[in-house]
Amino acid sequence: MELQIGQTQFDRWSDAYRLTLGEAEMIVVTEIGPRILSLSVSGGPNLLFVDDDLSLSRDARGEPWYIYGGHRVWVAPESEASYAPDNAPCDVTVSDGRISVLGPVNPHTLVQKRLTVSGRDGRFVVESAILNRGETLFLGGTWAITCVAPTGIVAFPWGSGGCWDLKRITYWGRWMDHRSDLTSQQWRPGPDLYQVVPTGEEGKVGTNSPEGWVALCRDDATFVKARPWAPADYPDGGCSLEVYTCDRFIEMEMLGPLTTVVPGSEAVVEEEWTVTSERVDPGNGDSIRRLIGAL
Repeated sequence: MELQIGQTQFDRWSDAYRLTLGEAEMIVVTEIGPRILSLSVSGGPNLLFVDDDLSLSRDARGEPWYIYGGHRVWVAPESEASYAPDNAPCDVTVSDGRISVLGPVNPHTLVQKRLTVSGRDGRFVVESAILNRGETLFLGGTWAITCVAPTGIVAFPWGSGGCWDLKRITYWGRWMDHRSDLTSQQWRPGPDLYQVVPTGEEGKVGTNSPEGWVALCRDDATFVKARPWAPADYPDGGCSLEVYTCDRFIEMEMLGPLTTVVPGSEAVVEEEWTVTSERVDPGNGDSIRRLIGAL
């Protein structure tokens, strides 16, 4: 099964690429970003959230930063560098069954964002990277954030595994002017998986998950992001995986370790995206592990 790539239009964006892999389809927008703004299976609905009216924005050094939606490349931990606007056209290279999209170098941070998509074993391989284009060291990590529509249940493994299976979850009780209700019914800790059942409330949780995957389980589709994990110094008190909720979308977030990025090098988070019309039980971790080949 080969990844097929062709130019297309999407929503308001005239510069975009359609990627098809079996029953799954992805659209990468290059007029801004880089961004993945659509993910679907078997002609079904877009699993990603898209801010069609560009209503969600904030100022970054006086420039508008838009949520846009979809999948974006961010810089961890959350700081001014995270909100560097990605409103400009990107450079695109398509060759050998892969597409690589480079955003412009940010003049303030001297960080450049790269998004590369290829195919492997019937799955999308998504590389999110930050590149240091300056002349000094840059300390940070790559933050791969995917905004999905708040339909279904998000589930992830939250234990260390083995005979000493330690469970740990981090709640964002407060950050800036935002809050999480720690007693909210949207948080569902289980013996194997931690579930997030959207209620429209704002909140955020995270953990350090050695299994390295998070799944969106819907009645019409299943979407799993999985990545290699290694012991390291992760942001936000040691979180390699985070989930943010609000009334319009859910963010499924993978974080790379904090690292010193030397000039001319990059920090990368590589994820395998499994997208299928197969329905799985969000409380049964083994069904998801089999789906992604982890069993």
